[in-house]
Amino acid sequence: MIKEIEKVEEIIEYYAGERNPKEQENLVAMLREIQEVEGYIPREAQEIAAEKIGIKTTVLTCIIQRYPSLKGADYAHEMVLCSGARCGCKGGPEIIEAVKRELKIGKDGMSANKKVHVVTRNCLKQCKTSPNMLVDGKLYSGLTVEKALEIVRKL
Repeated sequence: MIKEIEKVEEIIEYYAGERNPKEQENLVAMLREIQEVEGYIPREAQEIAAEKIGIKTTVLTCIIQRYPSLKGADYAHEMVLCSGARCGCKGGPEIIEAVKRELKIGKDGMSANKKVHVVTRNCLKQCKTSPNMLVDGKLYSGLTVEKALEIVRKL
């Protein structure tokens, strides 16, 4: 739900009137401004923007998914799990599966309670201390399934 509807509509109108409103650069700038106002980019805002600009909503959804700085949902925590080779050799896949199972992660990467967004990244560049994960930007290293689940439960 959009909290600041007038501000969001003003942002969308501005970018819809740009010379090339469908260019990715303009779409990203518009989404960032909406996020500044709302704290994330509500689905309703995505639909309004897509209609005004003349593109499919899925285009905006894809852009949001490709830019880690953009939030398509109002979640409280972001968890990044390493899926790189070294973490993989030390139990990384089991940790990923356990975390996803514990949080009941959907296809959109959101937990069942919509409070945690989970993504995997090929490498967190902390191979010496693998397996690793980031929670709200804080690195957790040398994980086991049990340690990872303990961290998840504290969220």
